[in-house]
Amino acid sequence: NCNLEMVALEKMDDEADVAELLTLIENHLKYTGSSIAKSILDNWQKSLTKFHKVMPVDYKRALKEMAAEKLAKV
Repeated sequence: NCNLEMVALEKMDDEADVAELLTLIENHLKYTGSSIAKSILDNWQKSLTKFHKVMPVDYKRALKEMAAEKLAKV
């Protein structure tokens, strides 16, 4: 369940987000020996389509405002 009034579910299409997720799962496998993490990594391209980034709506708005302010100063 997810309160879509408070968060947005985004596809994992940002390279930095994908790299961070990959690192997290690789570390999880390394430290726990998780068979699920191994399966995800063995089928990475297919598994990646099942992940979504959960982005708080207010945080996303604040990031946009900060970026706009930064551009205005330049």
